[in-house]
This record gives sequence, structure tokens and C-alpha cells, in this order.
Amino acid sequence: MANMKRLGIVLHRAGNKSLVVRGDEVKSNKVSGEIPKLNSVVMDRTLNKIGKLVSIFGPVNQPYFLVKGFKQIPDSEFRVLVNERIYIR
Repeated sequence: MANMKRLGIVLHRAGNKSLVVRGDEVKSNKVSGEIPKLNSVVMDRTLNKIGKLVSIFGPVNQPYFLVKGFKQIPDSEFRVLVNERIYIR
């Protein structure tokens, strides 16, 4: 997991195959470059690709993210991700 970056903890599901994620706290002196890019591929802890980062909102020092799941991933896999840490590459 050397090239993996933590995105944050899944707070809850939002609609069909979407997840709201509370991002890890960003240090104020390292804000630039720490916020992930939109459309980054999002993975669970077992490195399964689960979706894409489609939106960033909330405070700059601890942003929230909206992840849209890939269509081929069953809805049951999104249910078990609540309260789990997810990652981006």
C-alpha cells in the first residue's frame, strides 16, 4: 500500500451507489497538493476498485467527499463500507 493514500472514513450511503466520506484532517501548512483530484479511483482496504471521486465539499482542513460507485459493484458491497476507511491511488 505504499502508493495508496487514505481518503477517509465512509459516513453513510447517499442515494444509489454513492458514499459520503469524511476526509482525514489536512494540516494547514500542507493544504496544497493534499486534496485529491476529482475522478480519482477509490478503493477499499483490500484494493478493490469501488468507484470514483466526484465531489469535494465542506471545510478545507477536513473536507468531505462524494464517491460514485462503479455500476458493476453490487449494492451490498456499499452497505458494508459504512464506517470503513477507503483509499485513493
